[in-house]
Amino acid sequence: MRNKEQEFAWRKVIEACMEDVKNHFADIQQAIEFGWYIQTDNYFVSYIFATDSQLETARRSGLTEQINSYHREQLIKRHYPIEGIKDCTFASQEECDREFGGNWYYYFK
Repeated sequence: MRNKEQEFAWRKVIEACMEDVKNHFADIQQAIEFGWYIQTDNYFVSYIFATDSQLETARRSGLTEQINSYHREQLIKRHYPIEGIKDCTFASQEECDREFGGNWYYYFK
């Protein structure tokens, strides 16, 4: 049976986490989340860099690992259920624009 209040609370945790991560790491252009909150592990968060080059530089420098670690820490800090905490993903706006006309739904599909 669905608990809409709990789903709303989990969604608020994810949104707060994404905002905190975006504010903590200036290189992130935006954050996108997809999923259902019926179960905590039915979501994912992706942090978006403006260009392919910025994303590649972040990967090489270890920045994406730092962001992922911080993302997970923020979920734990906000008491998101541990079984639902997973790694975030990364993408570039440039790639989404080039390959999918800027449509993030098709990019992640």
